[in-house]
Amino acid sequence: MRFRQSDSKWRWVSCAPSRRGFTLVELVVAFLILTIGVAAILELVSQSALNARYAKDRTTAVTLAQQKLEELMAQPDLAAGEMEGDFGDAYPQFRWRAQVKEVSDTALSEIGIALRHITVVVEWRDRGQIRSVQLETLQSNAPLLHPKEAAAPQGKAPPPGEQGLFQEMLGMPSQ
Repeated sequence: MRFRQSDSKWRWVSCAPSRRGFTLVELVVAFLILTIGVAAILELVSQSALNARYAKDRTTAVTLAQQKLEELMAQPDLAAGEMEGDFGDAYPQFRWRAQVKEVSDTALSEIGIALRHITVVVEWRDRGQIRSVQLETLQSNAPLLHPKEAAAPQGKAPPPGEQGLFQEMLGMPSQ
């Protein structure tokens, strides 16, 4: 600051130029911060879209694997072995593989129960990687029994009216 005469009066006057805008450095810094923020937001949106697509594909794969597993379990003459295929034009990017193994258990074999281990794998390609889901189950040829039928002593029938109740609930004929 300096002292200056103006209109026959002395006043204090600032030596600094008047500030009426932003400097070039301030504009560059603000633009840089804005650019970084926009780039981060675009990356988040892009990653969210990829994650949503992956979740959709994974859900579809699990549903297809479950359907294939149910289809295999419904086959009365399902033999041990491996098989594979696709889901046709409806789901061209998905392929399936299945493996059926006989489980050897002496205790089960002695009472005439066969047990199969069924595995279904559904694969698809996502961003250059092969992704997959795997479902497994055990299937038995043992008849379904109502808990009271199962608890009845060998050779003794359950009380009248309760025989075959479980089969009737499932829509199966009584034996």
